[in-house]
Amino acid sequence: MEERKMNEAESLELITSMINDSRARMGRDFGTPFLIWGYTTVLVSIIQALIVAFADDFMPYLWLWGAIPLIGWPLMLCLNRQERGAVNYIDRCVGAVWTGIGIASVFIPFYCGFGVGVFPTIVVLMGVGTYVTAVVIKDKVVKRSGVVAIISPVAFAIAEFAYVRSHTVQDVAYYGGLYLTECIIFAVIIFMLLVVPGHILNRKKDV
Repeated sequence: MEERKMNEAESLELITSMINDSRARMGRDFGTPFLIWGYTTVLVSIIQALIVAFADDFMPYLWLWGAIPLIGWPLMLCLNRQERGAVNYIDRCVGAVWTGIGIASVFIPFYCGFGVGVFPTIVVLMGVGTYVTAVVIKDKVVKRSGVVAIISPVAFAIAEFAYVRSHTVQDVAYYGGLYLTECIIFAVIIFMLLVVPGHILNRKKDV
């Protein structure tokens, strides 16, 4: 039997249905990934800040940043296995955006030695991902969080400028104090960028 071709109205109706289905599913389930990555990143940032504050040399502990993907990805795999329903094109697009950002965030520390600030770069990437997600699900609060995250790296520049102006000797303690400040700023931004929107999305799910 020859398949019947859809007319223009039916095609538009199908596309609209796919968009609404994706938006509803993401609005229902996307708060939890925000919480997984948000809390994991904030926790590791706080641990790094404590190490800098109390350890004589924090450099051997920089590898602990690798705990973020080691914890986050298994939790995401468990979450994905629990989810039901077909995955359409829009779902794959948003998933691809965040996958690309995640991969980039893993490799950024390896080339930050060439002058790229690791914390601001990761914040901008996550801000873009949050903004794209918010546009798709039409959530104004999460959208604002993404916009704020994209411009928030100015906080790192201000902190570094203030720190440089208040310190004259650049020794190990100097760089340790600057790193401690950046860890704290990073934790606060990620909390506002991922954890708060994650709770907002999950709360809307229950309403």
